[in-house]
Amino acid sequence: MKRNKVKIYAKALAEVLSKKGIDEKKVVNNFVKLLISAGYERKSKEILSLTENLLLAKQGRRKITFETAREMTVSQKKILEDFVKKDDVVKGKINSEIIAGIKIIINDSQQFDASMQNKLQNILK
Repeated sequence: MKRNKVKIYAKALAEVLSKKGIDEKKVVNNFVKLLISAGYERKSKEILSLTENLLLAKQGRRKITFETAREMTVSQKKILEDFVKKDDVVKGKINSEIIAGIKIIINDSQQFDASMQNKLQNILK
């Protein structure tokens, strides 16, 4: 039941924030107060992440996270530029558990995992 409410809150916030001429700061402050009064402040990070994905989807954009074991080199970043569209929101994340390789996550739902950690797990299965 809580997962459905998270989606409902995220959709409601995305709908309001997508309207033109609103005071975004006021909307977000009021939304946070609503979450606190409803006992959902612990879910706020999940709600905001889902809201971001919904807003980006409405705009035809994507949120792409590149997870690597170490900081990417300039040449590695250059290779990945071909994968990214002009208006995409791109984030880099260091995750030493993947050992080597890369994990690409799109909109927190689709994933391409070319990490050494994933390859080792598949071998051990």
